[in-house]
Amino acid sequence: MSQPLRLPPPQTTLHLYRHLLRESSYLPPFAREFVDRRIKKRFRRYQDNGEYPRRVQQAKHDLRLLRAANAGDLGRMRRVLYHVFGRLGRRRRELLDDLLRGEVPTDATELQKYAQDAIAATSSRKPDWLDNWDSSKLLAFARSQVKAELMISPRPILKQKTIAALDRLPTENIWGRPPAPSLTRTRLRKAWRQIAHCVLPPLPKQQWEMLRDLARGTAPDYSWVDRGRRSVAKTRSEEAEGIQAWSWEQYAKKPVRVVDRPASRRNKLLSGAIDDNTPTGDPPPLDCHTYTRRSWIRLLADIWRLSSYMEKRPDNKGWNVVWGDSRRTPPPVASPVIVQLEKLYARRNPK
Repeated sequence: MSQPLRLPPPQTTLHLYRHLLRESSYLPPFAREFVDRRIKKRFRRYQDNGEYPRRVQQAKHDLRLLRAANAGDLGRMRRVLYHVFGRLGRRRRELLDDLLRGEVPTDATELQKYAQDAIAATSSRKPDWLDNWDSSKLLAFARSQVKAELMISPRPILKQKTIAALDRLPTENIWGRPPAPSLTRTRLRKAWRQIAHCVLPPLPKQQWEMLRDLARGTAPDYSWVDRGRRSVAKTRSEEAEGIQAWSWEQYAKKPVRVVDRPASRRNKLLSGAIDDNTPTGDPPPLDCHTYTRRSWIRLLADIWRLSSYMEKRPDNKGWNVVWGDSRRTPPPVASPVIVQLEKLYARRNPK
């Protein structure tokens, strides 16, 4: 996976669909299922949509992103994993919906209490979307995220002052009178919306434990790390010619910098183009990394630190939120170094 893939650009929508599925097949097993499902679902959902050109353009952008990530672009691979584990994108919105969804009443007593609270809350105003949120659950999770002190996050950092905005609602206007109920409700909705905008919703416990094992290097199988790519199929004419003919028409119609831009070292991971103009041969692309077991562990450890799972306490009073370990585990010291240090300590501290 250390070299960019050089394939001709897709000419039809079906070719684009196959290219995307081919790239997803080279992702790790824990990411492949999610990406495959998203590709198939989006193509089937928008196949009769009027926004066809814009959707195709977005699919071509996603194809370049997947190619670069598989070729060794760590930044783009990290972004793919953010989507897989719900730190960004649609998966995050689905997890956030689960977080905001209220608990279903389990007996008649809870159902009656739920109905009474709903009637009392909307007796003096119109119901709105905030009535459907489990605000106590969201507040408990937001406080745990602030306490986790996440220094790096793909979302805006959630701070204590964002949560404190719930307690700073206006109690009087400029004339010293109580504000209108609609104004107070609007400020309250804005505060809750800002909190929901910053949270990184919890994962299911099974997926979080799987991510933990991968990040700690204790997963049972890492055979997918060394899996290579299949070579690109070529026609007999291409094999006979070896090198394609030089396309001089592009240089006659466009500036040289525009024609050679896809083959620059910075853009090679995205385009897969070959630079035939460099005297020393085709140079390698910039920021192209070779994926190893160690690099995957470090990358997944960064994702794990931004992940959590949430469970209700046994007494049904509050929630327990567990986050990934924010501390890096130092590598073990080699045994010759330990022996050397023991000799040095014995020399400086004689009995």
